[in-house]
Amino acid sequence: MSDDRVRAVVAEMLADAESRSSLLQSGQAGHEGGFFLASADGNFRLGVSGFLQYRYHLNFRGSNSIGDDFESGFTNARTLLMFKGHVYDPRLTYQIRMNFQSDGGSSVLDDAFVDYKFNENWSVRAGQALHPFSREWYHGDLKLQTIERSPVALVFGEQRSQQLTGQYRNESVRVIGSFSDGFRSQNTDLGSEPAEWALTGRTEVKLAGGWGDVIGAYTSPRGSDFSAMIGGAVHFEQGPRDTGGSPKQELLAWTVDATIKGDGWNVFLSGTGYHTEDEAGVSGADFDEYGLVAQGGAYVVDDIELYTRYSALFPDSDRDADDVFSAIAFGMNYYLHGHAARFTVQAEWFPSATEDTVIGNFGNSGGRNPTSNLFGILPTDDDDQVTVSFQFQLAF
Repeated sequence: MSDDRVRAVVAEMLADAESRSSLLQSGQAGHEGGFFLASADGNFRLGVSGFLQYRYHLNFRGSNSIGDDFESGFTNARTLLMFKGHVYDPRLTYQIRMNFQSDGGSSVLDDAFVDYKFNENWSVRAGQALHPFSREWYHGDLKLQTIERSPVALVFGEQRSQQLTGQYRNESVRVIGSFSDGFRSQNTDLGSEPAEWALTGRTEVKLAGGWGDVIGAYTSPRGSDFSAMIGGAVHFEQGPRDTGGSPKQELLAWTVDATIKGDGWNVFLSGTGYHTEDEAGVSGADFDEYGLVAQGGAYVVDDIELYTRYSALFPDSDRDADDVFSAIAFGMNYYLHGHAARFTVQAEWFPSATEDTVIGNFGNSGGRNPTSNLFGILPTDDDDQVTVSFQFQLAF
């Protein structure tokens, strides 16, 4: 290579380095809870972030006839990429979240929504996002205290929905209203929605502390101020019509919850109820069913937290499988860098067989029993299932 060519390449590299340095110095690129790029005038911003939850499970099912008495293995419980920012105006924001499935590794669209914030109090959202019903789901995945949500969240939880949502928030009250395609309407197209229509209203009252304290992580590190919140929601959805033009099912759901946090300790309580009519299009299949969760944790040193959780599902007595299903969990979190780098170990005991409990209804699909690989609960017709789980979580 000629001397002139060498000098040209070096000059080009120096110019590129200077340009990148200028971007960083001007605040147009960097890391603030995730990597970002922004225009010089601040009107456009793109943030890229993600996290992974890598787990190892040991599952003991006893002498059951459904599967092996002992199962073990690794799983990428969650591997996610998120893109969020604003366009033209910092009040006009967006978020897209891709979730790579633990079974097969395929990519699934989780979030795809646009927010507009009119002022400090009012905002509106359109798109696919977490449904504003239960605290366990609306809380998000990254800042869970336990390895996974409770069996109550598994059975009654709304997960993501396609929706139009409005929110009002002041110093002490947050009110959220949603018009949607129904619970668990994630990635459904016209004609395949779980409901003809659905309405949801959630209200939260902050009793102490800041909003970031009570709607953020369950955990409360040492040195935290006291904070408290009570919340509740009501949801109604009308099921799709059958070939004769009659609605198949109606669902009325409610939930109440309380979050209390102090200097190195926290408590969370919730109750949920479902009333379904003509479940799965079966005339007379009307049920009233309930769920309960009690969870708490305390730090033993600055970076290590112990926690416990009790949850229970109460099926309608008219169910063929109407046994109460309960679960008791004990665990420990080691926070290397808060929730951004965390190691968790948890043991959870399920005293009853999953096959003896059928409860809940989603999208006219009928009741279900509490089984999920993600939640560490495998199908069994024997009592006393135990799952021991280890997880490392990393956010970037």
